[in-house]
Formats: sequence, structure tokens, C-alpha cells
Amino acid sequence: MKKFWSLATVAALVAGGTLACRPGAPEGTPHTTPTGQEHSAHWPDSLERFRFHWSSSPGLALTTGVAVPIRAYLESWYIASWTNDPENVYPGFLRATPESADLDGNYLGQLAWIRPLNGAPSYPVDPAKPLGYMPMHIQSVDAVASGLRVTVCLGEYSIYFASDSSAGKLVSVAADKSTAQLADPLDTVRVKRIELTNNDPRIPADASDVDTPQEGPAPAPVGDVFGHWFITGASSSLWGPVDADPPDFFVTPDMRRQCQEAMPDSPEKQIEMATGYKDSPPPHGRPIPGWPLAPQ
Repeated sequence: MKKFWSLATVAALVAGGTLACRPGAPEGTPHTTPTGQEHSAHWPDSLERFRFHWSSSPGLALTTGVAVPIRAYLESWYIASWTNDPENVYPGFLRATPESADLDGNYLGQLAWIRPLNGAPSYPVDPAKPLGYMPMHIQSVDAVASGLRVTVCLGEYSIYFASDSSAGKLVSVAADKSTAQLADPLDTVRVKRIELTNNDPRIPADASDVDTPQEGPAPAPVGDVFGHWFITGASSSLWGPVDADPPDFFVTPDMRRQCQEAMPDSPEKQIEMATGYKDSPPPHGRPIPGWPLAPQ
């Protein structure tokens, strides 16, 4: 018997809950404010006390090659989501991604939110102000028929927002925003699958790849770092047709456990950071590896 999945249910699962404000604080030094050299035209003021921290599995480059458009894509996606502006992305993002699928009918899960927001702002009024840091780990890069498939681990335990139920407190994105508790110990992380190609007719003929390592003190790139790459699919939940029997919700508990182990903080530390109301965020530190101050 074919199992029925409502479009509303599937849409919610595809979005993965990442856009909801489900805002712990490890010990450390106070946050630092950006210096004049660290300011970037593509880094919003609302993210002043937040940074992205990247790492990768052994043998996978982080500052060159396919990791560069992957970093730019995911950072852009979150920045646009938190600022409620689908065009508040890094240079090149809009030409390097297709429009998100119309969520009416038999759409593909990997296209539902390939661009952020998909017409529905995640926050009703003001831009969100995340605090802390977000670890992102490139777990694997595999060849597929359409190009490359990249699996990225997203740490949500160290992202905090002001609580709307406990005045003056912060809540981790990984926790339930009304209770500040984890529904599942594995909820400290999320798994993201991204597919991309460097052979797509929508890539401009004059596109050029960056040829120097992309690292530095800036939290955002100055120019277009997408080069010849085009993102063809991205999802943290459903992959393939929405009405497949059954739909392919590809993330497994084992994948999530591997992502927990790949984070810079131990699974136990992640759970502690994500649980309970907090008085202050963890120090955001510098962007890792960051971006060059000038086009390179």
C-alpha cells in the first residue's frame, strides 16, 4: 500500500527546521568585535558576534577546489536566511544556483530550498542575530553522474539566539526553543548533501575559478568565488521526488553520529552546550579558514 505523505509534512521535513529560532555557553574568553580590516561588505552587522568555522576530512582541501564554492554556498544560504533577504548572498550565488522549486506538485526535495527562504521569510519582522559560531565539516566528496556529491556536517549546538520565553537568556538552535532541551541527543548536528557540477550550460562563458587559497581574516569573500561551479541540488532531508513511494529521507542515525564525531567539540560537550538556557554565548573567535581581504 502506498504511504501517503502530505505536502505540508514533507515541506516541513525538507526545510529541516534549520530556519526556526530554536536558540549554552562553554567557558572561554569574551567575544571579540571585528577590527576595521575584518569588515566585509558581504557580512551583515547583525552577524557581528557570529562566525563560521570550517574543517574537512583528511585528504580533502579546505581552501582550494570544490570546497571553496561549497563554503560560499552554505555561508550565503544561512546569511540570507537569518537576514530575511534571499538576495543577501555572496557574489555569484544567484548565477551559481537554480531557482527553488515550486512547492506545489511533485517537486524534487533537493530543489525545494536550494536557494534560501523560497518566498517564506524565516523570521517575521527583524533579521535574526545569531551569536556564537557554526562548525561546518566537509565529510566526503564523491563522484556521481551529474558531477560531485558533497556531504557536509553542520553543527547547530553552538549557534544561539535570544530566548523569547526566558528574558535575558539564550537558547541553542539545536534545542527546543520553549524548553531549551534536545529532543534527541543527535540533534546537535545536521547532515547536508550538496551536488554540483562544473559542466552546466548556465555557467557563464567568462566564469573563472579562483586560483589562490581562500583563507584570511575576513568573514566573507570580497568577490565571486563560485567560478565554474553550479549547484544542482542541496538538502538536509528529502532527496528525489516528493511523491516517491517511499520518499527518500536519506539521512541516517549513523550519518548523524559520524557528524557529531567530526565536530571540534566532543558529543558530550555538544549536548551540554545545546541544553538549557544560557547567560552568554561561546566566544565566536575568528572565521576559519576565513576569506582574503582583497580579491584573489
